[in-house]
Amino acid sequence: MTNNNRKKPKITTFKLNKNFNKTLDNIIASGIALEVGLGKYSCHIITKNDKAKYKFITCMQTKKTFIGYAKILKDLKREEISVLMSDLEDNISEKNNVYFEMGRYETKHYENAVCVDLNSAYLQAMYNLSLITDETKAWIENNLTKKERLVAVGMLAKQKEILEFHKGKITVDHKEVSKHRFVFNAIIQEVSRVMHEVQSHFMEDFIAYWVDGIYLKNEWIAIDVKMMFEAAGFPCKIEHLTDFRSKFNFTYMDYSYYKDGQFKILNIPVKEVQESMRKNLVSSINSKRVEQRLDAIDTTSYFEKSKFYSQADLFD
Repeated sequence: MTNNNRKKPKITTFKLNKNFNKTLDNIIASGIALEVGLGKYSCHIITKNDKAKYKFITCMQTKKTFIGYAKILKDLKREEISVLMSDLEDNISEKNNVYFEMGRYETKHYENAVCVDLNSAYLQAMYNLSLITDETKAWIENNLTKKERLVAVGMLAKQKEILEFHKGKITVDHKEVSKHRFVFNAIIQEVSRVMHEVQSHFMEDFIAYWVDGIYLKNEWIAIDVKMMFEAAGFPCKIEHLTDFRSKFNFTYMDYSYYKDGQFKILNIPVKEVQESMRKNLVSSINSKRVEQRLDAIDTTSYFEKSKFYSQADLFD
């Protein structure tokens, strides 16, 4: 007689750390049938015979992080934004994501500079796009740390590599992508839109911007920049920097400075050089393939798969 009241196996949670790979190797070596999910901030192992699930998460994924994420998902289901959600899904393309921009590729030194930094940029962008309510925004701001807020929003973009093992060999390999990844892409593009808009008004003093912070060599215009961000719906703060140095290293720009007495460094890739290097590589590969009477690589497809990086991937 089948027991329909049989309880589902509970999920056992562990911390995701350097011991995970060793644990996984040992379980795979046992030969039992498994499903393994590999993500940036969480992984899971499911044993096929008894459906027991073991979840491995980083320390940043606290209980409050999941509560914040759940509140965001609840807001995204509101009937009043269903048309907006449909429009975003149809029109937002991940290939249009932009995370940084630079001014001149030159080696310079400024005794003083500034960074105007957006407060909770991605959360604010969600709010500006009417994707979350006042209540959800306030709860996340009041209850989550900066890292927790970033992860709660970033979980919209998560994707996992799903592997199935049988007798120690992979039988299934596919990606499981969040259905809300387009929402995260919309957030990225809203932030980059306002960053580019501000940049275009202050080109003489612009050094670079990275995600949600814009670097400027003129301290005196920082207030004007701050006012422009706030008028666009993005609260921000002015950070004063000293000993700011920019150095052109051909494939990337190297920026270093001191903030509040602490040394900081930022490397931003030079997109034009990266693209040129990739094109030359593909051209070289294709010439060899032609010699061997093989089909050339489809460069359009190649470039789509070989993006320098996607910020959304930071939250898989």
